[in-house]
Amino acid sequence: MATPPDANTPARAPERIRAEGNGLVGAPSPYLLQHAHNPVDWQPWGEPALARARAEDKPIFLSVGYSTCHWCHVMEHESFEDDEVARFLNEHFVSIKVDREQRPDVDALYIEAVGAMGESTGWPLTVFLTPDLEPFFGGTYFPPRPAFGRPSFLDVLQGVARAYRKQGGELAKYGRAVLDALTSAARSDGPGVAPTPALLDDAFASLARARDGALGGFGHGQKFPNAPLLLAELARVQRTGDDAAAAHLARTLDEMLRGGVRDHLTGTFHRYAVDRRWHVPHFEKTLYDNAQLGHLLVAAGLLMARADWVRAGRDVLDDLLATWRTPEGGFVVGFDADDPGGEGAYYTWTPAELEQALGSELAHTFAVAYDVTARGEAELGGRSVLHRLPPEDLARRLPDRDPAALEAELSDAMARLRAVRSRRPPPAVDEKVLVAWNALAIAALAEAGRRLNEPRYVHAAVACARHVLGMRDGDGGLRRGSFRGADLGPGFLEDQALAGLAFLRLHAATEDPQWLDAAAARHRFIREQHWDPSAHVFRRSARRTGGGALPVDLPDPGDGGLPGGRSAALRLGLELAHLTGDTARLSEAEAALHAACRDLAARPLSAGALLAAAQDFVTPPPGVVRAAEHRDHGW
Repeated sequence: MATPPDANTPARAPERIRAEGNGLVGAPSPYLLQHAHNPVDWQPWGEPALARARAEDKPIFLSVGYSTCHWCHVMEHESFEDDEVARFLNEHFVSIKVDREQRPDVDALYIEAVGAMGESTGWPLTVFLTPDLEPFFGGTYFPPRPAFGRPSFLDVLQGVARAYRKQGGELAKYGRAVLDALTSAARSDGPGVAPTPALLDDAFASLARARDGALGGFGHGQKFPNAPLLLAELARVQRTGDDAAAAHLARTLDEMLRGGVRDHLTGTFHRYAVDRRWHVPHFEKTLYDNAQLGHLLVAAGLLMARADWVRAGRDVLDDLLATWRTPEGGFVVGFDADDPGGEGAYYTWTPAELEQALGSELAHTFAVAYDVTARGEAELGGRSVLHRLPPEDLARRLPDRDPAALEAELSDAMARLRAVRSRRPPPAVDEKVLVAWNALAIAALAEAGRRLNEPRYVHAAVACARHVLGMRDGDGGLRRGSFRGADLGPGFLEDQALAGLAFLRLHAATEDPQWLDAAAARHRFIREQHWDPSAHVFRRSARRTGGGALPVDLPDPGDGGLPGGRSAALRLGLELAHLTGDTARLSEAEAALHAACRDLAARPLSAGALLAAAQDFVTPPPGVVRAAEHRDHGW
């Protein structure tokens, strides 16, 4: 990477930075590389950039995003490629760019800080810090001109620079108060709460209030799959027969499978829909969503006797194997929201394109079944997102059609459209291989392979697990991941814990003791490096890393679109304790679970994986509690 200039070096002109590159040249991240030739003098997160801010007494402009993020691209094109904006940033700020997938600790701390300030959160995350990393203002996307009730980005920069010059000490004091408030809120004072059937009933009653009973999912705006919450509902159905949870889960999966949030040509899912109906997505795809949804569909299909869900789960896993896998056996992070033809051009269709690909008769049938119209979606320039009509609507619009013959025609059309689409310029791929996300893929493939008697899934899981184990460092920890062979730095709690759970699933699928040993090694590392026994909390960063130069070391947060490290770690401890009969490990895992369950009923929307772990504790799933035949491994 380029070395940042010292305090006495004149700032390079934006034109020169654009030509020569900034401090992100050579970064092990597609997201950072996308910004390596912006005229902004970006630097990666690290001591050189932080030392420069202190030496020059300049505020830090911290921008956090990820490569598949649509609005991250928008803000880059509108502001970070603008010479006027770049010139002001380069003169008045030290600008630091962070890939949230590479440094989830930086992202988690400052997104919490921005939320605590009462500002909107999301990505791109925009945060202004003192040289001592105290946050004093932030938000998300800022437009190039005043719009959406927000000031222009340049107006924001000018206001922040002016405020820092005039009242830098007050801003630092405010930023420290924000960090102190976050630290206080994360403190685990008071007794823990034992997970009981009554507590779980309360948590699911609270969760039920957020359900969209008509269209599935949670909330009545944009729809995110939130696989951990759906997996918690599945566990609830399995253990209690909760009819309301079963109905909501069924509604959600049916609507997602029909909706435009699903890529109907491959079976994998986009990150989220911008509408309540699951219809128009932002088109990014992520490994963690699809690994979890593939597992969910297979498991729910088997439990609730829905062969169509099982087929859909197979489609997801098959696409992961076909288009997401690296030569080394790992899986890439995901696919970009945008593509060379514009947002959604790769995935969407017009009636004319269907007719050219399929002929008029089949094109008409397909257009009816998947609602491709001349009007299309206004936000996509009139192109149509594929979404499958409900069976009753399809029967009404195509009367007297034999259902089996119709499905055969549509299947033929799908194959032909896949061939046509393969010749379009595709979205970019984020080629990072992240340990935590690959662990979710290992677990999904191992479970599906075991339950469906599908050896190729298990073989793929084994290959991926071996690749992940190749990312160990000299101290026994797993690294965060790699990008084209380059190391992404130390791993975090979620990497160790999710890998441990994946190894347990692989042990169940193969009965090979090496995977039980590998899971135990992950738990041992977590106890040594991430567990704080005095507070009964897990720390996101390992002790040996010193918190990665962050100003405060907060406990690992709750669950979001993927399981948090805390939930995964305590579940790993509980399962290993049951498998081995280790009472000391069980007591420790119970203490961690009790501490985590303090606010389970109050905030279930951010505790999907914790809900599942608590249910496993109250009513262990079949096959987890077994005789302690493995004690001789010396754990």
